[in-house]
Amino acid sequence: MPRSIRLIGKPGGLGTALENRLSRAGANITTDSDDVDLTIGIASQEKCDLAILPEGMHSENSNLIITLSDVIIPNGGNNWGNGIIIDWVRKVKRGESPEHGSEIRYWVNVRDVADAIATISMSKEELVKTGKMKMCGRRGWEGKYVIEEIKLLWDRYTNAINHSHTKESLSNIPSPVRGIDSGGTSGPDFQSLHHALIDSGGEGWHPLVPLRTSLMEIIAVSYTHLTLPTKA
Repeated sequence: MPRSIRLIGKPGGLGTALENRLSRAGANITTDSDDVDLTIGIASQEKCDLAILPEGMHSENSNLIITLSDVIIPNGGNNWGNGIIIDWVRKVKRGESPEHGSEIRYWVNVRDVADAIATISMSKEELVKTGKMKMCGRRGWEGKYVIEEIKLLWDRYTNAINHSHTKESLSNIPSPVRGIDSGGTSGPDFQSLHHALIDSGGEGWHPLVPLRTSLMEIIAVSYTHLTLPTKA
């Protein structure tokens, strides 16, 4: 029998990604509150088995709570921290210089998030895992380096679209965006999440989508919403 899962709350881009991932894993997604194996709440205060909440939101009615932040959802809205990086891309595309502040962010692609939540949700064991856990990227990123990478990728993208590449622009291979070495800074505690994924048959918390890929996806998705700059 397929595992029957009910999604409640405010799905948005995260909910769409999660529903698609669960469906691919063989789950039966239902809106019926009767006879379901698992109820997942997304930014919801309703009682559920697994609550996915943004930082600062609390729930006392759920067995397991995953606090989620810094999620990159290329075709999503402004929730889960996504609005910050979307705003950076928009400003770079307008020729502006975004303010980045000094906060370290732990960016993670929505596909990695959906994969992890689906692994826990599709576990054949009963959801006896209780408590709270944190989910975000494993590596910290300074805003100034992320913005530098956005600028570089946007220049290369517009050069490709406008057929304006030069010998110099083609030979200027972008260096990988620089994250903060996790060994030199105290980042989030993923122990509970990591073990929950292993107990559910996964390999622990190891996000796979590079930050550069996420940035390129945002640029590509939002390209049609802004007129390209013309050559002088």
